[in-house]
Amino acid sequence: MHGLINRSIEGFLRGTYGDAFWLGVAEASGIDARGFQTMRDYPDAISHALINQAALRRNKPEAEMLEDLGAWLAQIEPVRRLLRFSGRDFQEFLHSLDELPGRAQMVIPSLGMPRIRVTAGEGEDTHVAMTGCFAEWRSVMAGLIRAMADDYGALGLILVEGEAVVVRISDDAFAEGRKFELGAWTGPDAAAAS
Repeated sequence: MHGLINRSIEGFLRGTYGDAFWLGVAEASGIDARGFQTMRDYPDAISHALINQAALRRNKPEAEMLEDLGAWLAQIEPVRRLLRFSGRDFQEFLHSLDELPGRAQMVIPSLGMPRIRVTAGEGEDTHVAMTGCFAEWRSVMAGLIRAMADDYGALGLILVEGEAVVVRISDDAFAEGRKFELGAWTGPDAAAAS
């Protein structure tokens, strides 16, 4: 796995459960608790061990831990902004997800994100298919989609079925979405830019 993926797992575990939790997971996984180099590749077994140990310690299914990771990623403001650029409403966002691997590859060519194919299913369902990849990618995507549904104010059912994340939107405008302005940047360099 790409080092950025392992760094994300580390950041999620530290940010959500604290440094002591991370240290325990790292030790149980047999890795150096100082973390990972971002642009280095690591054996897939390391990523799997980290999620496995974290899930065991929290008494959660691994798929649920991975969904939490996806939701956490979507809340990181630069990631959230990148995702919100994908559509003015939740439906547009969903139907642009098939462009996500290409965008990621432009930034980090070696990331190895799987292909995504978005199709309309039966009734109101949208299928976000991720074939030929680790099942863990689908769980992370389900969490990311769930967080973005909240961000847009949409209400729906999001679940992993086979090789796809199935999204069934029951109300596109259930709640007021989080504020998002295309040109606004509120990061640490915002004052210097104005």
